[in-house]
Amino acid sequence: MTSLLVSHPHAAAVANATAVALDRHGKLGLYVTGIIAGQSTTLGRVLAFLSPLGPVWRNRVLDIHHNSLRSLFGVEAAARLVALAAETIGLGNPSLYDSIFVAHDEAVARLSWSNDLTAVYAYEDAALRTFQHADARALGRVWDLPIPHYRVVERMWSTELQQWSGAVTGGPVITPEWKKQRKDAELELASVVSVASNHTRRSLEAADVRVPVIVNPYGFPVFDFSVKEKRNGGPFTVLSVGLQSLGKGTHYLLQAWKKAGLKDARLRLVGPMRLSDTFLRDYAGLFEHVAYLPKSKLGDEYRAADVLTFPTLGDGFGLVIQESMCCGTPVITTPTSGGPECITDGTDGWLVPPRDVDALVERLRDCAANRDHLFTMGRLARARAERWTWREAGDALVSALSRELS
Repeated sequence: MTSLLVSHPHAAAVANATAVALDRHGKLGLYVTGIIAGQSTTLGRVLAFLSPLGPVWRNRVLDIHHNSLRSLFGVEAAARLVALAAETIGLGNPSLYDSIFVAHDEAVARLSWSNDLTAVYAYEDAALRTFQHADARALGRVWDLPIPHYRVVERMWSTELQQWSGAVTGGPVITPEWKKQRKDAELELASVVSVASNHTRRSLEAADVRVPVIVNPYGFPVFDFSVKEKRNGGPFTVLSVGLQSLGKGTHYLLQAWKKAGLKDARLRLVGPMRLSDTFLRDYAGLFEHVAYLPKSKLGDEYRAADVLTFPTLGDGFGLVIQESMCCGTPVITTPTSGGPECITDGTDGWLVPPRDVDALVERLRDCAANRDHLFTMGRLARARAERWTWREAGDALVSALSRELS
């Protein structure tokens, strides 16, 4: 492996880290993304000025030589405008996500590529045309899959809806047939698949995928979150951050919280609620709900909590796990996430089986009774985060790619 083209539609943190790591090792041919700029450029200085407003701006400035960076500014901007116009006039399609990813993929495939390239690295839903072009040039093709394979996700939803159909509002997000066909075609063209968790790797095995798979966990965002300085006082506080839905296991968390019957304790749910009023009626008064908080406020939430719960039934990773650990707040999660890649069970957090209400009850009661120990575990969680930042994660990915693409 000598020179990679990395392609991502909107400069996500994981793609930026991949490009920066390859650049650091002298293996980045070109990073093609949406609105982005190098630190030394005029646009870069403008975006850096806006960076205190949130990570969406910080992600748009990179310390990469401008010759290795290609901004498809107009493509991302136009795709966002198309999706906004469609939403304004009441059309369900194209979605913002689909517009950006498909348009970006097409634009990358039409660029003039250097003859020095040996492989391309592209992301699910934005790789088809890029891979076709790379295949025609006999280049390696790395497909980054950030979530479990769609067939496994569909089976999970089918299982939950059989028992909990009355608990949902809006139902699961159904992947349209054209998009499934696109995903299948991208995977068929891939030389290597890159994932962040063994749960996602197992989902590929369950879908009978036989392409080599790299498992490389995401880096902890230690520079975005400061650690709590002392043990929390006041009520024992349990936090859940993200979409509150069947897929995230919120219904099992609520069952466990009610069954645990903790005194002087609060459960705080932060994120859009996707459980029905009929279901939630049985838990009225037992939890607090905040539908939305900006990213800049989440650090305060993590630090104010004694423990974060993330009882997901199937996530490709779960960034909230890392964010909470960076803040010194340990996490209770499931093996069907990036939990096993981030947590040593019983040392800096806990892993409980998905759907296991009794295991959650036991863990919540134990945490409430041992708050001093929770603070100590939180310190260990932060220490673990500092040992695996985006730099370490990027270096490990470059090494893995070098082995697979040699």
